[in-house]
Amino acid sequence: MADEMIHIPIRSALIPIFYQNFQCLAQDCKDSCCAGWSITFNKKDYLALRRLDPPEDLRERLEKGLRREKKKAHDGILYAKFDLGANNDGHCPLLEPNGLCALQKAGFGEALPYVCKSYPRKVFYTPTAKEHTLSPSCEGVLQLLWDLPEGVEFVEDPLPKAEWRTANIPPEEAFKQFFAPIRALCIDILQTRSLSLTQRMLYLGVILQRLQNEDWNAFDPEQWTQQAAALVNAGAGLEVQGNREMYVQQNLRVLGAISTSTKGWPNEISAALGAKLQLTVLGQEGDFSRAELTTEYSAKAYQEALERFQTAFPDREYFFENLMVAAALYMNFPHLSGKDALWKSYMALCSLYSFYRFVSVLGCKEEATKERLIHILALSSRAILHNGARFNGFQEELFQHDSSTLAHMAILLSG
Repeated sequence: MADEMIHIPIRSALIPIFYQNFQCLAQDCKDSCCAGWSITFNKKDYLALRRLDPPEDLRERLEKGLRREKKKAHDGILYAKFDLGANNDGHCPLLEPNGLCALQKAGFGEALPYVCKSYPRKVFYTPTAKEHTLSPSCEGVLQLLWDLPEGVEFVEDPLPKAEWRTANIPPEEAFKQFFAPIRALCIDILQTRSLSLTQRMLYLGVILQRLQNEDWNAFDPEQWTQQAAALVNAGAGLEVQGNREMYVQQNLRVLGAISTSTKGWPNEISAALGAKLQLTVLGQEGDFSRAELTTEYSAKAYQEALERFQTAFPDREYFFENLMVAAALYMNFPHLSGKDALWKSYMALCSLYSFYRFVSVLGCKEEATKERLIHILALSSRAILHNGARFNGFQEELFQHDSSTLAHMAILLSG
């Protein structure tokens, strides 16, 4: 079986330009990554912290704030965590009042867990390159995307020999060898400014649906990309038939699932919509709550919020374009391990775009400023992109409720 593997040498790095410009906002960040969500790390990082010989006050903070997971709960990777409990008010015990890290301040920055040193960076190997990207859950990253009105550009650099790898693709996932041209076309479609972003997202679905119907065993990537690009370039724009009721209800279901484990901003979104949520939890799968949601909301409140948002941000579609490109990179979109996986990755991108627009409109109802918009998008990204079980659960529910069609995705995109 090993001889049947497809071997692709990886000799280059693919880097979006905003990655190179990132700098942590540190004490100027209003949405610190050291507050509000779990900070877990592996055994190696835990032992590195335990072996430190810091000043007495810092040692005491480590003793009180460093926790091993219960043996049955950890797997060597999620081995320990910083305790963000009641005594720390949801903050890392090493977070200083000025927003800086006590460990770095004392000169022990090298002992920080990898998750602390790397966030919001994400570096991984695709079948064709070592990719670098940044999570849009970081306020600093969103600010970079705001400052790119010409769109996201990419740099491809040769890798030093020590970072060379070989992608070993099993025969049952042979289609992954075409990841580079397919993903490049997807990014090109997202950046086709002759169409609205909603139309681009829908065209992306049309193209990927056609890809699903291709014979993957006799696939010609060059011919396919040329035909797909011609279809998009020739189009005057697809008509997106909206259904405001279905759009709002679907996003309220997502909001309801998030609100079971997240306080604060989900309730602000509900209040802006005049929504009354009655959530009945049917089951729990990790951090994903399967729930039945009955809602009442004010259609007038949503329309007023939408008009206010459009007035406040009339020329910022490029920002949402950049946001979706960043999200696609972070999600390693599209997934090519199988035809179902391909479509689920498109559904995930649609759901994310829909939710981003939903919370942006309602989150800025009373305060339509750039700062407020970035704040609400950072929080919603943390709740979804950094919770795989929850995000995958949304897509599975769409499949289970026969809501995975392109027509349904069009409703999610319409807003």
